[in-house]
Parts: sequence; C-alpha cells; structure tokens
Amino acid sequence: MSDLSLILQYALAVVLVLLGLLSAQLVMLGFFRLFKPAQELRRPNLPDEALPHVLVQCPVRNEGTLAVRVATAASEFDWPKDKLHIQVLDDGDAETHDALRREILAAVRPGVDVQVMKRADRTGFKAGNLAFGLAHSDAPFVAVFDADFEPAPDFLRKTVPALVADHKLCFVQARWGHANRDANWLTRTQGCLLDAHFAVEQEARFRAGLPMSFNGTAGVWRREAIENAGGWTGDTLTEDLDLSVRCALKGWRGAFVGDVVAPGELPETAAAWRAQQQRWTKGHAQCAKKLLPTVWASNLPLGVKAAMTLQMCQFGFYTLAFFSAVISLTLMYIGAVYLQTVGSLGLFITFFGLSASLAYVWLGQKFLGRDRMIGLHRSLLLSLVFPSGLVLSNAKATWNAFFANPNRNNFTRTLRAGERYAGGWRGGPELVAGLFLPVFAFAESAWSAPFFVFAVTGLISIGAMGFSGATLPAPRNVRRISPTD
Repeated sequence: MSDLSLILQYALAVVLVLLGLLSAQLVMLGFFRLFKPAQELRRPNLPDEALPHVLVQCPVRNEGTLAVRVATAASEFDWPKDKLHIQVLDDGDAETHDALRREILAAVRPGVDVQVMKRADRTGFKAGNLAFGLAHSDAPFVAVFDADFEPAPDFLRKTVPALVADHKLCFVQARWGHANRDANWLTRTQGCLLDAHFAVEQEARFRAGLPMSFNGTAGVWRREAIENAGGWTGDTLTEDLDLSVRCALKGWRGAFVGDVVAPGELPETAAAWRAQQQRWTKGHAQCAKKLLPTVWASNLPLGVKAAMTLQMCQFGFYTLAFFSAVISLTLMYIGAVYLQTVGSLGLFITFFGLSASLAYVWLGQKFLGRDRMIGLHRSLLLSLVFPSGLVLSNAKATWNAFFANPNRNNFTRTLRAGERYAGGWRGGPELVAGLFLPVFAFAESAWSAPFFVFAVTGLISIGAMGFSGATLPAPRNVRRISPTD
C-alpha cells in the first residue's frame, strides 16, 4: 500500500470522526429534549401600569408590502400605546423610502408611535441597521421582527414578562411558524428542518441550561445585555449568533418559549434557499473564527465550551462532507484498497449519521404533534436529500469565511415569494456534479455508497430546480432583484 494511500485514508478517518461528532451532537440534543425536565420560566401577568416601554424594530430592505404588513402587525400588539415604540428601519433604495413611509403611517392604528427611519449607508448590514435604531431610543426591551414575519397581538404579553421577572435573561426567543409551509416539497422540507431546530435543539439547550442562540427574529432582547456584550456588530453575517455568544461569555442566559409561535415565510425556490443557507453557513464560520479562541480562554465549564464549539461549528458538516467525497474519489482513482478499520469506521459513521439525522427531524415533528401527518415519510427523506445538494455552495461559503476575503461581507437578502435573482447562479455547478458523481458512486466502497446516493440526488434536485428556476407552484407576478439586494 502506497504512502499516499495511507495518508489519504488517515485523513479520511479524521474527517469521519469529526462528522461523527456532529452527528453525536444531534443525539445529545435529542436525549436532553426527551429526558431533561422543562425549565420553569416565570411569566407573571403584569398590570398595564407595571409594563415596561418596548421598542419593536423591523429591519427591512426593498420588502414592499411585507414591510407594511409587519409594521401593521406590530402596531396591533396588546400593549399600552404610550409604552409601545415601533421602528421600521429601511435599508432599501432611497427612491422608495418616502412612499414606504406614507404607506406604513396610513396602515398602522392611530396613536401608536411609529418611525420609518433610513440611515445614510448600509454599513454593518442588518446589525448596523439595528444599532442605528437603538441609538434613537432608550427603551429597556427590544423586540426584533424581519419583514416576512407576522406576530400575533399577544406576542409581547407572552414574552416580555419573562425578561422582567428574571434579570439574568438577555433574550426570549419564540418558535417560528411557517405560513407557506405547503407551497411545495422544498418548503415542507424546510419546515421539518426548522421544526427540529426549535422543538428539539432550542428546547434541549434551554432545558439543559446550555447557551443558546437568538434566531435573528421573533424574539425580545434586554437592552442592558446588548450593551453589556458590546452591541450589534456587523463583522459577521450572523449577527444574532455573534451577539448571543458574547452575551453567554458575559454570564447572560437566553430563554426559549416554544408555546409562542410567530408565523414567517420560507424560501420557495432552490436559489433563495441556497443563498440563505450559504449566508448562514458563512456567518457561523465567521463567528467560530472570531469567538472560539475567546470561548476556550474563558472560565466556562469544559462541557459548556464543548457545547458552544459544536453549536458554532455546525457549518462544518458541508466542508467535511466535501472533503470526504474528494478523498474517497481520489482513493478510488488510485485504486487503493481500504484498511479494514477505515472501512468499518466509514460504514459506522455513515449509518450513524443518517440515523441521527432522521431521528432528529422526526422528533421535531413528534413534539409538535405532526408525526402522523400525510407525507411525513417523504419530508423526512427529503430532509436528507435536499441539504446534501448544498455541499458545494456551503463548502465554498466556509472557504470564503476563513481564507478568501474573510472580512468582505455581501449580505444577500433571502428572496420572497414571487422574486427571482436577476442573473447569477442557475444551478449549473450542482447539476454537473450531480450527473458526474454516479460514475464513482457505483464503483466506490460499500460504506460510502449511501453518502454518494444522497449527495447525487440532492445535487441534482437543487441544481435542476435552480437551473430551471422552477418552484411548485410557480408564483405569479415574478419580480427580479439583484443578487446583492
């Protein structure tokens, strides 16, 4: 056996072990969710005179009617009018600002303090926009809602009292709902994946007393915690994770309230979902690069440090899967014979990972009472297939975060229903890779065949949808926007 073959097989073994750790994290979260008792979260029923002032921030960019809708929903909150302050933070085109301001002020209920604000530039993207708004308010609590969310009138009544009752809580995160969950199989799959994130991961972290991340929207922050941790910063693309980790390092805790649901909208096309996931992946990688040295230099318990590391390094799955594929293909090309230990490790990790992922997604549906819904088996299968199609784009995002222009951020807003990117990606790389890989999948070792099957199916699915621009059903009144909008 050649030296090159041995080096590659040892490298593959390391990659497989790391993939196994990420899969083990899913098992650990599922275990905590199943067996850890629910955390007692005090949410007293406060009289109006005891309610604090609350600032509601709605960061928007060229959102059109969605910006008006979220502002209107915020104005309908069951909260004393003199203690409710709303900021629509418009980062959109200058020529549309005045019209947006008129529409919002005409739509909200009379007597509510609503400001439609625009800053001079987009420095720091969403983080910079939120920081800009905070500089124009002194409210002690801050709720954040993206444009595609429509919170219920009782949202503040169900969340803010928890922050009032516990002065060590930095934020309260609600669960996302999915208004367009049944638009097509891609949205149904996203719904399952996000359900698992909230009903399993967020709930498990909260029950186990582990640091958890704010999800960027549908939550309320304590202003003191934001300022104590250094404020919103725009040097990563996931400002929510960045601030959450910095708060945890300062001793603050987050809370999850799964019984409070804020409906939002899911990306309905492969291009939109791919861009969203690419942004989130790069942001997680940037946070890991920025904050992991500080985490490990802190006085936090070793188990908490490990949990925070795995949380920030979830993005690594795609890069590790990419390296696993490249190494396996290279070994096949040189005609290497696998060491028995490497082959056995590969077989174990492959089926362990598949089982852990399926169980994680299924538990999310079970805890939300959807485990008997029609088509669940297809959604569970697609929850493995569709993410596999993101290996190329998310591996590239990780590379960019660490090596290629790591400090250059380009915030690509998630496409809304009826929008298309004008130019740019059409699924070509995924489609080509998906059609090319079957040649190797059937020639590879038995343990890696399932991985290649899922990778090929996912790449072809995402590539074909992106190449054709199709969505099921196809939206009407398609609007094309710049990829950097």
